[in-house]
Amino acid sequence: MHPIMDDKAKKTLKYILSLVLAGALLYFAFRGIDWKDFWSGLLSTRWGYVLLSLVAAYAALVFRAERWRLQLLPIDPRVDRRVIWHASNFGNFMSIIIPGVGEFVRCARVYRKEVGYEKTFGTILVERFCDVLSILVLLLIAVVGNRDLLLPFMRDNVLAPFRSRFNFSMGWIALALVLFLLAAIWVVLHFRSRSRFCGRIVQSLQGILDGMKAFVHIPHKFLFVLYTVGIWVMYIMMTFLTFLAVPGLEHLSFADAVFISAIGNIASVIPTPGNLGAYHYLVGIAISSIYLGSSEILAMPLLCATLSHGSHAILLMLMALYSFIVVSVRRETYSKLR
Repeated sequence: MHPIMDDKAKKTLKYILSLVLAGALLYFAFRGIDWKDFWSGLLSTRWGYVLLSLVAAYAALVFRAERWRLQLLPIDPRVDRRVIWHASNFGNFMSIIIPGVGEFVRCARVYRKEVGYEKTFGTILVERFCDVLSILVLLLIAVVGNRDLLLPFMRDNVLAPFRSRFNFSMGWIALALVLFLLAAIWVVLHFRSRSRFCGRIVQSLQGILDGMKAFVHIPHKFLFVLYTVGIWVMYIMMTFLTFLAVPGLEHLSFADAVFISAIGNIASVIPTPGNLGAYHYLVGIAISSIYLGSSEILAMPLLCATLSHGSHAILLMLMALYSFIVVSVRRETYSKLR
């Protein structure tokens, strides 16, 4: 098989598997749902709160783009705010279609040859590290505030499914992965001068590391922290406003939204297009079991997850369409900015 065709076949297979996984999770989320209650809740939805949640979602997108721009400034002082914004919109849209692709699309639309693709990608790795750290902080805050309810959920619905897939300790898996990574690094470094492939890997890794180190030279570091806080406050507001929109969930508080926001973002680890299925299942089971005392996913929690996920996906599509139109109409302007 031709190498290019083989690569396309692998990508197609990966995408099909992610769709199958999304479909399976959607099945488990919607299985046994009382559709009469679901549609009744949908008709009774307070759509004003849904629109307000989209305002919060838009603010989070703005904060994300501005935070990324701060990260890029040390390696590319010429980086333009408009280029960052449209690249982010394209990347967000692609992440809905194919898991993980959006990050590469963002880099491809922003980097310049003088800077290098690898350095640009290194800034995104730092961004993702900050997001993971933020999720852990949110989970810690939520669990400390209500450990009697949240710890059993985390144990039974987040940790247990991973443990059940393996017959031996997760510690041994982690150790094996670390040893494999160290061996791979040794091979690449040892043969970098004799192998063009290893040499290119070292060169790429050096570029990524340079992009990550640029974080140290970010101007206005306090502004970076404010953008990060702003992003997650907006995410929590999106969840809280969706609570207010769905009948029967109005009693849930902002503190409850902190935990559900963190749980919803854990879904991003599961490789499904745009978190489809994974988000519905995790958020649905979390609200049902913790706050409504049910062992099954109930209609209103699932409606909440559907509204939150669906409205956000529509917003990302509209923003990508807007960016496509603007960049197409002003193609010469944006080619000069790059």
